[in-house]
Amino acid sequence: MDRRTFIKASTAAGMYAFAGPLAFAKSGIDWKSLASTDVKPLKPVVGNIYSVGKEVMVSTDHPLATEAALWALARGGNAADAYMTAAIAQCVLEPTMTTLAGGFGLGYFNAEKGGMQMSGCGFAPPAALPYDLPYDEARAWTGWSALVPGFLRGLQVTHENIGRLPWKDLWEPGIAFAENGFVMDHILWGHSIAHRKMLGRFEGAGRDTWMADGYMPEIGSRFRQPELAATMRQLQRHGADWFYQGEFAKSFVDKVNRHGGQFTMDDMAAMQGYSTPPTTPGPATLSGKYRGYDVGFMGMGLNILATRLLERADLSKMGHTSEDPEALYTMIRIVQEIWGHDAPSFSMDAADSSNAMVTMHRANISDENVERVWNLIESGPAKPFKGFAAGTCALSIVDAEGNVACGTHSSSSESYGSGIYVGGIIVNRPVFLRKYKDLPAGISTAQWVFKDGKPVYAMATPSRSFLEAVLQATANTFEYGMNLKESVTAKRFGHPHPGFEEIEIEGDIDWRIQQDLVKRGVKLFPVSANDFNMGSIHAIHMPGDAKIHGVADPRRRGQAKGF
Repeated sequence: MDRRTFIKASTAAGMYAFAGPLAFAKSGIDWKSLASTDVKPLKPVVGNIYSVGKEVMVSTDHPLATEAALWALARGGNAADAYMTAAIAQCVLEPTMTTLAGGFGLGYFNAEKGGMQMSGCGFAPPAALPYDLPYDEARAWTGWSALVPGFLRGLQVTHENIGRLPWKDLWEPGIAFAENGFVMDHILWGHSIAHRKMLGRFEGAGRDTWMADGYMPEIGSRFRQPELAATMRQLQRHGADWFYQGEFAKSFVDKVNRHGGQFTMDDMAAMQGYSTPPTTPGPATLSGKYRGYDVGFMGMGLNILATRLLERADLSKMGHTSEDPEALYTMIRIVQEIWGHDAPSFSMDAADSSNAMVTMHRANISDENVERVWNLIESGPAKPFKGFAAGTCALSIVDAEGNVACGTHSSSSESYGSGIYVGGIIVNRPVFLRKYKDLPAGISTAQWVFKDGKPVYAMATPSRSFLEAVLQATANTFEYGMNLKESVTAKRFGHPHPGFEEIEIEGDIDWRIQQDLVKRGVKLFPVSANDFNMGSIHAIHMPGDAKIHGVADPRRRGQAKGF
C-alpha cells in the first residue's frame, strides 16, 4: 500500500477519529458530528500531547484543527494544504487567537525540490496612518489601531505556489464549524470572558453572535457563527480578491473608518503576498550553523544568533534551566540581549531588499557578533524589556511525501481586537507594532533545524513568549537531549506581561533558584504552572530512528497525531 493510500485507508477506518469512527459524507467528514464531542476540561487530554508516526504528523493547538489538517492530507493534499485548511478552521475555532483579518505565514520544506520556501503576507499600515506616527493611547481601542490584513493574500499566494488541493476544499472544515457550530469549551469560554468587554461592543456579528441575549454562550453550548460562515462561503466561491476589492472591501473600509480608522480602497487593493522559490541551506540564505546542524530560514538572523549563543555558552554542560540557576540565568540573559539587540553596522552591497536582508543576516550571525553579544551577557547587568500581547496559532505538519509545513498565523492582537467585526470577521488590533518603536527585527516564531539538507526538527509557537519558547524548546532537544514529551512538559519562563518589565516564570520552579536570579538583578513575576503565556510548543522531530515524533503543548488544548 503506498503512502497516500495508507492515509486514506486510515481515515476511512476512523484511525484518527477525535471521538470514535468518522462518518464520511459526499464532501468528506461529518464535521457536525465531529464538533459535537463532549466538552473538554481545562487541562488537556493526555493522549493528545505526544504522538509517534512513520509517515505523517500534525500538531496544532486545537484538536479539531488537527482533524481538519488530517482530512486535507487524506484528500490528497500536501503539508501546505493541510496547514492552510487548519489555519482557516482555527479562525473559527480560536477567535481569541486568530482571524481572517490577521496575518498568515508558513515555512515549507519542498521534499521534491529539496529546498525551503517562505510564503504568506503580514500587515500594512494604511497610507494615512503610517507606523512612524506618535502612539496615541486614547485611540488605541478604535479603528485607528487596525492594520490592513494580509491573511487572505498570504493564503492565496501560498495556494497558488505551493498548494495542491482545489481552493474550495481548503474552506470545507472551517465553514462547517462556523455553520453547524462546535461545543463551547472551557478554554474558549475562559479567554472570551476575560475579554468580554470587546465581544458585543459594537453592532453586528460581535453582538449578535456572542451577546445575543446580553450574555455569552455558556460552556457546553453549541456555538455557531452564521455571519462568518456566509462570508467564508463567498471567499470559497470567489477567492481572496473578493475580500480586497469590490463591495466587501468597501464595507470593510467603511466599518473600520466608522470606528476611528483611516482606510482607503487603495490600501486594501495594494496588499500583496509573497512566496519564495525553494532554497537549500547555505551561506547565501537565512540560515546558520549550530552544533553541526543548519538552523534558520525564518527571520533575519536573531533566532540563529540566539541559538549560536546556546552553543557558545556550552549550555549542554550545565544542568537543565529549570533546575540549575546558572543555566537559567544564562538563558534569560541570552533572551534579554536578543530582545534588546543592537544590530551591527553593515554596508549595503546591493540595491534590492533581498540582498540587504542577507547582508543584515550575515552580520547578525557572524562569529564577531556572537562574541560581542556573549561579552555583553557575561559582563553586563540583567536588562528589563517591554511586555506586549498578541494572540497566535501554531502548526507543524509532515506529509507522507516528506514535505514539512511549519509556522504561525495570528490576529497579532489581544482577544477580539477592539471589538470591530465585518461580515463576522474580527478586525485586527496589533497595537504593539505602533506602540513599540524599538522592537528588534528578525525574531521568528518558528525554528527549523536541518541535517544534510533535510529538516530534522520543525517547531512553531504562539503567544507573546515566542522567542523564549523557541529557544527553550531548542535547548531541551539539542543541548539536553530531551525527547519531545520531556521538552514540552519542562518548566519554563516567558515574556513580560504588557505594561511590566518582570520576566514571567512558572512558579513551580524552585523558590531558591528564583531567589538566586533576583540576587543577580533579574526581575521576576511568578505565575501558575503550565501557563499558556509561556509559549506553546508545537514541534516535530525526525531524529533518524525512522519515526516522526510530534508534540502539542499541554499549556493549550492542542493535539499531535501521527501515523
